[in-house]
Amino acid sequence: MSTYREIIGKKIKKVSSDPSSGLDGEMWYNSTTGTLRGPGILEAWSSAASLGAPRHSMAGVGIQTAALGVGGNNSGFKNETEEYNGSGWTASGALSTARGYLAGAGTQTSALGFGGNTPPVTGATEEYDGSTWTGGGALSPVRGYLAGCGTQTAAVAFGGHAGTPTILGTTDEYNGSSWTANPTGLNTVRASLAGCGTQTAALAMGGYVPPGSTVSSAGEEYDGSSWTTTGSLGTARYGLAGAGIQTSALAFGGYTTTQVAITESYDGSTWTASPGSLAVARNRIAGAGATNTAGLAIGGFPNTTSTEEFNKSTTAYTPGAWASGATINTARMLGGSAIPSQSAGIIFGGSPYTGATEQYDGTTWTEKGDLNTARGYLSGFGTSTAAVAAGGYNSTLPSGTSGRAEVEEWNGTAWSEETNIPANRKNCGNCGTLTAGLLMGGASAQPFATNVVDTTFEYDGTNWSTGNTMPVARGQGMSGGTQTAAFYAGGRTAPAYVATTVDYDGTNWTAGGDLAFGAGPPVGFQGSIGTLTAGLAASGLSGNGVNTYDGTSWFTSPAYTTTRNRGFSGGPQTAALIAGGYGPDYSDATEEFTGETTSVNIEDFTTS
Repeated sequence: MSTYREIIGKKIKKVSSDPSSGLDGEMWYNSTTGTLRGPGILEAWSSAASLGAPRHSMAGVGIQTAALGVGGNNSGFKNETEEYNGSGWTASGALSTARGYLAGAGTQTSALGFGGNTPPVTGATEEYDGSTWTGGGALSPVRGYLAGCGTQTAAVAFGGHAGTPTILGTTDEYNGSSWTANPTGLNTVRASLAGCGTQTAALAMGGYVPPGSTVSSAGEEYDGSSWTTTGSLGTARYGLAGAGIQTSALAFGGYTTTQVAITESYDGSTWTASPGSLAVARNRIAGAGATNTAGLAIGGFPNTTSTEEFNKSTTAYTPGAWASGATINTARMLGGSAIPSQSAGIIFGGSPYTGATEQYDGTTWTEKGDLNTARGYLSGFGTSTAAVAAGGYNSTLPSGTSGRAEVEEWNGTAWSEETNIPANRKNCGNCGTLTAGLLMGGASAQPFATNVVDTTFEYDGTNWSTGNTMPVARGQGMSGGTQTAAFYAGGRTAPAYVATTVDYDGTNWTAGGDLAFGAGPPVGFQGSIGTLTAGLAASGLSGNGVNTYDGTSWFTSPAYTTTRNRGFSGGPQTAALIAGGYGPDYSDATEEFTGETTSVNIEDFTTS
């Protein structure tokens, strides 16, 4: 009998306590507990950042860390394309032909979308270069509810629905410019099936077959010439998704007599039920992934934005999520904050007009000394012991409809009056420290939209200086970073809300990426979250939208749970905090974000 060392190349260590982590293939015997331990393989789905909009019947393209969700349906056929980077989704170029029930092939930067229902069914084929879709050779016969796989220049389309009552077994191949029919079709004629693989090594599974649209479990393999019947799915279903290659595939979701969350894995001959099931049962689902160890489930019906990642490895994945924290003592919105971390920060002022200051230690909010001038719509930056409160508005004060230029500094105990901003301001973007602060845009007076400004003011702890103006006057946006590396995202211009971002390098403003959740009211949270290359924006839009920023593009991120906007925020991108706000009344809620974490899955093994 071979020993563990002969098979794996490592010996089993004897230890008195478990190591903090284990490597693949590493085992140890804990002499204290009398257990054999080591990394164990997990098969599980974990929640990921949601699509920008709920859709079903999309085409899925690519791998788990670089995928596309294309087209789809939700009260009408869609032309939207969204890109996934392994962390979140962002919008990209639109299809020329809006449709659902289409198929896809290729990669995130070189994709193919073909067939589908507009209605009626279509043979439209489009090629994607990573940003734009252009027309390719038309698929014939036209059909929807089909499957496909391969690359942009070597794809295969099979099965589908050519319109009631015609269901097809047709197989067609694409060479980068035109489709050619293969006279050998599927052995089991069907529609609403799933597929994966390449043009010369494809896999078809599931679907429904005539007559009467009977649900199918059939599996077939294609070698570039003909189809061969192979192992059947354990659960017959249609509207499912596939991922992987012919010898290492996944099938997940679908419909039997109801939506299912079932996942099965294929090894080249046999389908095996996975212990991991989708968290959200659904059909008309899109899939992506390179093998049966790393899949991606995208959207589906009932209409959902849900995205889930499947992993088979010794690594346990805990997705990023928001969790409730302690409530603030004074429910309010439109105040200032200085929150460098989840365990140390302050909030101050706000509406209803107050000077209340509260300090957070990660567990409890504690009331501290009030601002000298109660006001809302103010900006803040710094730390819990060295903060700045700048500008603001209070309609009951002599300023009337004007913003305020007042500045106060916090030393951890009390507020003191300091040098005013060069001009009256309210609701500016803000970031930085007490000795290197930044105010961006905002408004000079009410009404807000007609008084937005493009000014940049820098603070050195004593005096204010004027920097270069922003490209477009705006306020009520979301900001982050430092005085020399900042972003300002979204907000309101004089005519409308915008989704654009501008970045600041300490001297000049340049264009950044557009927010993934788009433009529009209600406005975002006050405060500064993250850095220029790792920022976060909590919007207050419907769905409690959250986006993350890498300095170039914005991506969807897990949403917070208490619907509100115009509250306080701070912290780094992976450990952010939001508090207070409005929706539909003044809120006292606090939520804390923890980014995705990974750990080695350590298990006990039997010694018999």
